[in-house]
Amino acid sequence: MAKLKGVRMGANPIIYCLENLTDYLEFERLATDLMVFQGYPGIEPLGGFSDKGRDALYVSVNGKTTIFAYSVRENWRVKLSEDATKIHKHGHSCEELVFVTTSNFSASERDEAITSIRAQFGWELRLYGLERLRVMLETEHPEVISRHPQIFNPTIINAQQILEDRKHLFISYAEQDWGLAEWLSRKLTAEGYFVWCERLKLLGGEQYPDNIDDAINNQSFRFIALFSKESIKNQELARQRYLALELGKRKGIDFLIPINVDGFSTSSLDRQTGSLVFIPFANNWEKGLKQLFGKLKSMDCPKGISNGSKIAANAYFGEDVLERKSEDLYLNYFYIEKTPKYLYVFESEELIPWVELDEIKLMWAFKMIDARRFFAFHKPPEAISQKYKIRDIDSIDWQHYEFSPRFNSKDLFAELLKKELYVKCNQKGLVYCKETKLYYFPANLIEGNRLKFNKPDGSKTWVLSTGKRTYSFPKEEYLYSLAPIFFVVQDVFEKPVIQLDIRVRVADLNFNPLPNKKRQSRRKHLCHDWWNEEWFLRMLAISQFLADDNYIVLGGSDEDEFLISINPICLNSPVSINENAIDVLMEKRKLIKSLLGEKENEDEEEYINYYTEEYDE
Repeated sequence: MAKLKGVRMGANPIIYCLENLTDYLEFERLATDLMVFQGYPGIEPLGGFSDKGRDALYVSVNGKTTIFAYSVRENWRVKLSEDATKIHKHGHSCEELVFVTTSNFSASERDEAITSIRAQFGWELRLYGLERLRVMLETEHPEVISRHPQIFNPTIINAQQILEDRKHLFISYAEQDWGLAEWLSRKLTAEGYFVWCERLKLLGGEQYPDNIDDAINNQSFRFIALFSKESIKNQELARQRYLALELGKRKGIDFLIPINVDGFSTSSLDRQTGSLVFIPFANNWEKGLKQLFGKLKSMDCPKGISNGSKIAANAYFGEDVLERKSEDLYLNYFYIEKTPKYLYVFESEELIPWVELDEIKLMWAFKMIDARRFFAFHKPPEAISQKYKIRDIDSIDWQHYEFSPRFNSKDLFAELLKKELYVKCNQKGLVYCKETKLYYFPANLIEGNRLKFNKPDGSKTWVLSTGKRTYSFPKEEYLYSLAPIFFVVQDVFEKPVIQLDIRVRVADLNFNPLPNKKRQSRRKHLCHDWWNEEWFLRMLAISQFLADDNYIVLGGSDEDEFLISINPICLNSPVSINENAIDVLMEKRKLIKSLLGEKENEDEEEYINYYTEEYDE
């Protein structure tokens, strides 16, 4: 019978069972049953261990004799010659020889065998190999399967039946890994695979499932999990991975395909997950993709998207939007031109009350070691030093220092530099909002609320740092303010860089932040027509506002200052975007939405939002 071991369910279950059978007598019975359907209704089984080359015999009404020989040996060609020789040696009457084997053979091997048997013995040879048996059992005579449970283990066959309708690859990832998730989704789609990825909900016309659990348990062919330092912290992703692992365990299949995104150590994972074989993507996405393609191919992962390449390309832009001319692409990344050599340890004689620490954070960037000691790149303001009797007690060459397990140089650097930037925001007059946790531009911080700046081409322009808008329904005025947020990115370029993103804080006319549910609709109302250029200009305006000349300067003296360039990193692309084609594409999408019956009346949507918000509040 077929052995139930680590079943590679991507392989065809019929083939798996035939390749792994150990009961030769049962195979004889199976082969004889199938031959009845192939035009030998009166076939007579003769099998056994002294069959003299004959496993079954059939004599037609006109006296034509057919002898059947069955084999489960890998060297099927040798077995065929042995059986034919035995039949000839014992003088059995034979006009036709039927040979049934669980091996595969090529067309040339088949032709050679037929020619050889005819030339040597004068018999016609009919060959049934592994693939021919699969077709007979799957499509022509599937009822035969249930008669031979010793070969076709019901557990294996039922498991495959459950998976028959599964065709999608479900990609699970943390938001921080969206770049790889999108790239991977498009690459897989281009190869013809069906993909579910939340960021690409309509890729290839495939609707992203509403019920994640049902999609994993009943609809996905495989579950591709992007493991990273961020994703292993996410409880929802952990729950999804658990469902996938349990399904794989129940079905005896490699259902979860793990990908190591950033080279994190798997030693922190549980025993079951940590024992998985991860596909590495940390150093080279293309190499990782080749390994993934190889794994999916070995599993016979279903394909069915004939125009996958076109769908993947159109998912970016649509048709005819690229032009074959180079274009400069500006990123929201800025080079750190200079960093302090030393990290200081400060100690306060006076214990700082917790309630006062929040105010101190606005003026000084520090990391607490304990109640009285702090890491910082720069001294606190004089007033704070005097009030709490703070003095530096040590200096550390932080890039070469062995910190304790609680701290490491990269994390300390990132945390303190980020805090330094927010201290700079405070120094420049931005206001911290405890509710939204944003540093925002208050009204009239600058003349006319106009942030003036230079564009890359040298021209001068301005954007509003804060402004007033009127919401459509209910008709209601609100205020908005730009608010920068910062990240220290250490794994994209050779050296760390600063990432600057823009948020907006929405408030009532007294600058009080709006309730959470109203914020989303007002942000959508404000930013619905802000595209790359609008965000880019606001990013330039804020970076130049925070700067002194050509740098954002953090720190007091020349020796321990940070210098951050205000010129965003620029890359050159060999192709550019046809803006006119983009406009045409947007009109096409509006038309499609209208044909699908989706709402285009913004007032209607706002009307619904309004009453939902008022009811919830």
